[in-house]
Amino acid sequence: MAFLKRKNFLVDEQALKRAKRILNAKTESDAVRQAISLVAFRRAVMRGYDRAAGKLPGFEAS
Repeated sequence: MAFLKRKNFLVDEQALKRAKRILNAKTESDAVRQAISLVAFRRAVMRGYDRAAGKLPGFEAS
């Protein structure tokens, strides 16, 4: 596991509960870690789409 650092922040309780349920996280901390990882993953995927844009027939970036 990556190095973990304690943080204190305010969060929308309902959004956190929803994320925990959707991500099937056991703890709220796990839900936050998974959500942050998903944001980073989405960024990497979108960069890949941007690199491919214009290089493949019929593929355009929005």
